[in-house]
Amino acid sequence: MKTIKILLIVICMLTLQLVQSRELQGLVKNQGETYNFELAGQKNWDYDLKRVKGKENTKILLIVKTTDESSISKISNIENPFVRSVQVKQMPQESKWLIEFVLKDDTIDTFDYLTDQPSKLIVDFYVNESKRDALIARGQEKPKTTEKKKKPQILSANRSDQPERKPAQADYLKIDEPGGIETSTLLKAGLSDGADSFFSRFVVRDVEINERSILKSDNNYYLKFPMLEMEFLFWNTMKKNPPIYQFQDEKSEENKQVKLLKLLFDKKRYLVFKQTADWFENKFPKSKYLESIAYMKGDALQALWRQENNDKFYELAQFAYTQALSKYPTSALAERTSLMLGLLAVDKLDFMTAIRRFASHIENNHFKDRISNEYARLGLGYSYSKINKLSDAVKEMDNLEKDSKNELVQAEAAFRRADFYFDANQFDGAISNYNAALLKYEKHAGFFPNTPFNKMESFFWKKKYKEAHQSGLEFAQKFPSHPFAPYALTRVGELLEILGAEQSRAIGSFLETYFRYGDSPKTIVAQLHLLSTRMKGMKEEELQQTLVKMEALSKKSELINVDQFKTTMISDGFTRRMEYEKAIQILSDFFQKNPNRPDSKQVTRRIVRNIFDQIKYFSDNGKYRDVLKTYQKYADTWLKHQDRIDTDFYLGLAYEKAGDFEVALEKYKKTYQNMQAVKGTEREKWISVTESLPSEDELSLRIADCYFQAKDFQSAYTQLEKIKNPHLLGEVEQVQRVQLASHLYEQKGDLDTAMRYLSELIRVWNGKPELTVDALMELADMQYKKNSIADAQESLKKVVDIAVENKKVNPRQIVRAANFSANIYLKENQQDEAAKRYSFILEKYDDQLNLAEERFKLGEIYFKKGELKRAETIWSKLRGENAAVWTRISRNKLQEAQWNDDYKKYLKRIPAMSQMEAQQ
Repeated sequence: MKTIKILLIVICMLTLQLVQSRELQGLVKNQGETYNFELAGQKNWDYDLKRVKGKENTKILLIVKTTDESSISKISNIENPFVRSVQVKQMPQESKWLIEFVLKDDTIDTFDYLTDQPSKLIVDFYVNESKRDALIARGQEKPKTTEKKKKPQILSANRSDQPERKPAQADYLKIDEPGGIETSTLLKAGLSDGADSFFSRFVVRDVEINERSILKSDNNYYLKFPMLEMEFLFWNTMKKNPPIYQFQDEKSEENKQVKLLKLLFDKKRYLVFKQTADWFENKFPKSKYLESIAYMKGDALQALWRQENNDKFYELAQFAYTQALSKYPTSALAERTSLMLGLLAVDKLDFMTAIRRFASHIENNHFKDRISNEYARLGLGYSYSKINKLSDAVKEMDNLEKDSKNELVQAEAAFRRADFYFDANQFDGAISNYNAALLKYEKHAGFFPNTPFNKMESFFWKKKYKEAHQSGLEFAQKFPSHPFAPYALTRVGELLEILGAEQSRAIGSFLETYFRYGDSPKTIVAQLHLLSTRMKGMKEEELQQTLVKMEALSKKSELINVDQFKTTMISDGFTRRMEYEKAIQILSDFFQKNPNRPDSKQVTRRIVRNIFDQIKYFSDNGKYRDVLKTYQKYADTWLKHQDRIDTDFYLGLAYEKAGDFEVALEKYKKTYQNMQAVKGTEREKWISVTESLPSEDELSLRIADCYFQAKDFQSAYTQLEKIKNPHLLGEVEQVQRVQLASHLYEQKGDLDTAMRYLSELIRVWNGKPELTVDALMELADMQYKKNSIADAQESLKKVVDIAVENKKVNPRQIVRAANFSANIYLKENQQDEAAKRYSFILEKYDDQLNLAEERFKLGEIYFKKGELKRAETIWSKLRGENAAVWTRISRNKLQEAQWNDDYKKYLKRIPAMSQMEAQQ
């Protein structure tokens, strides 16, 4: 016990922190081009937000629970470009506050959501451009605001207009004509937003990165975005600059007919052109125009294939081009056509044919020293990569980069090589090759937006989240108009969550994605994130609308497994609402319909996590029976093969509270053994984040308490001594530890030491009296056993006094203390003092707890004093099933008293009896 004494002294020397206020803290700030209103200070939010349009203005009404005066002054005095005024009004009857925002015009909209860490309610104000455009269309004056962005509502209808986000620098054209093949390449300039230059609010500093958040993200589910594949630079320009066929005027029937063919070709009447061309070839078999017509026929059939999407025309075009090359191998169009045959096969995803076409072009001596030879080698390497011949593809690019004298071709070979590794899911190779290409060909990097995007994805799936975030932000900054920009900005938001940035910043990235790119299918992932986040604070009607919206969105996306992602987001939304049963059911239904998905393990892990979240929720709220019911419900299904360590701890806690200390000990010991098994391993670090495990000291305390309850006092003492850092225990656990030590001294028969422990505990925790109630009652019990009646009553009085001032005390503890005090008073024949104790708890807690026994005892005090009317009045308020026995006893007592009174009156009417009574 010496160790316990020393540790107690350490505890007594600790300084207690004051109770922090849980009142709401308000913060209002402008962020970018939005007005950001925040409230903090509540764990579970209950609020209502609605829009009210009056004759003169439009208001946003926000109703929340109590806030503090300093926050009110901050909220009321804020200036911003969207809200004319902010008023805060108290609603005393409902213990709530009304915050009234008067909008500057009707084009202002809001987006409200809740964040978890820290817990905040956030309302963003922004200009809805669709409303502004509608006002202008009706001839109203354009509202005078400085807004430039469009931020549609997340639950809005389909949107036909896309936001025009003009780059600050104009797109420009680079002219390059090697061999007459390539003529232009379009470069996309970066966008500089005046309000938020280059998305600076999404930058993450090293000090903000949270390793625990990164580890926790392993339980999240993310979709794979498609690879960003660049078309060959030369193929783009070839398609944009087709051959121009011209025929000089001559006075001949042959020339007249070829001019007709040219007219049909230019008018894009390709079928008629083909038929006429066939007629012309038969009519003029030796015409000087046959060479041009042969290539025109291929171009016409190719155009028909692209227009009609009919493979018949593709085959006819291939045949026409092949015939033209065979008849006219030295034509000025032969080089372009030969290369194009391979490129068309690539477009058709016919990579074996492409390999043959490119190889044929490379082997053609006519093109040996031409730039098209190098282009064909690029195509050949690409085609190899698509039939999983990575080594051949890489070798082709290595040789091409070494052999070429054209730096742009060398650059494309280097960047393509990195693409090949990425496409093969060899992300380390992709990253190293992208980095090498950037280092060597930095001035050409603007031609290859695939580089930062694919690097982002490579880093992401290698779990190098900081680097992934940097690459994603780089892509969004440099190529904001690129079709893949919504994917990049969405991934940036996910990475902000993973890295541990404040949740509002991740939400901001998702909002910006939808803000910039509207209802594009590529913004669907961002929209699902937003809707899932908002579900926490939704009313039932809005929730149902949101579920319909999420279902509709998922059907518009072409991403693989988007239905699983949608299901995950809906489940997460219900989890945030603490509706665990719905979350579990949604995931279970999905798994049963899709048991063979490659990543189905993510679904089962999420189901187990939701089950445990429900178990923990019940445990934290003292619903230990529900803990056991929930476990038993899933023990033979989802929990059968789960390997979580913390499950046994919470089961042990439930069994301990149920009084089954033997089973509780078994669960606690199993938890301890599993914790020791992973100690010092990588898994320990992951478990510490993803599971809710107790510390070793907390577990030792629980085991010691179970031993004590099982009357194994020696084992309890031994286990208690294993607690190494008592000051690191939670407040409740610190109190319990000292109480347990006191109990052990009591069992040893050393009441003085036991009482001293409790007295010191009460003194140390005087700043949080709600934690001392049990200790005061135990001290009173010991004092009573030592016949220190006055001291015992003084200790019990302190419990009652705590109840008067402190709402955190458990009412049942106060009732128990009042009963104890009243019983002592009754034994000391102090009925009036006992009546005061019963009256106090009846007045304070009877409505809540229905204290039938205490009401009966109070009435009995007055009954015994002969105040029958008063007793009857008190007993008349007995109610409910638990009062049936006391009602019957009180009724019998009153009836008996009435009979005795009537009998006495009867005897007094008999003279002899009256004389006998007088003599007595």
